[in-house]
Amino acid sequence: MTNLTPLINSSLSKELHATIYLLGYLAQRESFKVFAVGGFVRDLLLGKENRDLDLVVDRSATEYAKHVAKILPGRLQCFERFGTAKLILSRGIIFDLVTARQEFYAGPGALPDIERSSLKNDLYRRDFTINTMACALNPEKFGRLYDYFGGREDLERGIIRILYNLSFVDDPLRIIRAIRFEQRFDFIIEEDTYLMLRKAIANRMLEKVSKERLYNEIRLVFKEPSPLKILIRLNELQLFKDIFPRLEFNGQLKERLLLLEKRIAEPAESGLEGNCNYFILYLSALFYDLSEHDTAYLCHLMRLKRKERLALFAILKKVPEAISKIKQASVSPAQLYFLLHELPKEGLALMTVLERDPHLCEQISYFKQELACRRPLITGKDLLEKGLKPGPAFNRVLKSLYEAVLDGKVAGKEEELAFVTFLIKKNKICEEAGEGDN
Repeated sequence: MTNLTPLINSSLSKELHATIYLLGYLAQRESFKVFAVGGFVRDLLLGKENRDLDLVVDRSATEYAKHVAKILPGRLQCFERFGTAKLILSRGIIFDLVTARQEFYAGPGALPDIERSSLKNDLYRRDFTINTMACALNPEKFGRLYDYFGGREDLERGIIRILYNLSFVDDPLRIIRAIRFEQRFDFIIEEDTYLMLRKAIANRMLEKVSKERLYNEIRLVFKEPSPLKILIRLNELQLFKDIFPRLEFNGQLKERLLLLEKRIAEPAESGLEGNCNYFILYLSALFYDLSEHDTAYLCHLMRLKRKERLALFAILKKVPEAISKIKQASVSPAQLYFLLHELPKEGLALMTVLERDPHLCEQISYFKQELACRRPLITGKDLLEKGLKPGPAFNRVLKSLYEAVLDGKVAGKEEELAFVTFLIKKNKICEEAGEGDN
């Protein structure tokens, strides 16, 4: 098949199908030539839809992107210096646009120098043959497949192959990508490519890449269908210890990650419905046995964002305490709530992985279904109207009210008001709060 139009018409959702045709129409109208390349074409031939499209434009990707953004409103970012643009649509379709170019590497692991070039030269700069295919989108040649480097044959044979001998030297991150694609598709790394990959590892080429670039690539591992398979392969190639120093890839860790992936496959039971940060979830499972000092070191090494570090440390601190207290004794609904309500949802999911105790799972389910949304009807404003001033006493009353509501001792606003009034009168909290404020 040299024309992919039948696949485009049959394999894509109506939305993406219409968008593809519109891209070609706009290119023709504005005198551009545009090609879908890389992962979109690869996945199309595999019968999969890829909503993250790489587009090569023959004149100016930024100018073409501006025309597209007028018709398909979204968040547009243009990088004039590099001749690239990114357009993110609200419907989850992402376009990465580049001007047809070729790259020259000043040294191993360095960012490339770029100049404009032809489609063929642009495809030659890519990582593996299976990612070098292009599909024309202009109406006059719509669907035409460009395959200069045998990408389709390698795709059919299930082979990961680099395009030239210095590929892993020019960009050592291709070592990680080769492993990701190998495990994602259950492909085989071609023999010569494998030898060059092993040589690049032996020469410690990944050390020539900045930590930011390396760990941005590692983040992609945790977006794969099975990060565990990739981590096992990294360990086999003796890369795991370099990427995650101070972390031992032992049987216990492997078993924990295996259970985690089983839980992820059962989102209703694991509490992962809705948005979930799988990167933080996997890191919490990976780092669970580490000391706080070693965790902090890896967080710094991986350049985690502040929000990510806070979530990770909250999980690693609170999960062991919560598991211990829930397992050792019967806890009241209020106690259960205060143990779990500040824990990120990723922490709740991790608890079900670490402990397969039915009682613990029942308590987590009870918290999610019954307690998480249970709130007093009285607000802080009502307490102020009762004469309480902000301060420790105010917080004690509010917490006591929460406990009473969670434990089912009071129900409805009238009972809550009576309960608060009782607390104030019995303990003379108003007077104590006034003295404390002075």
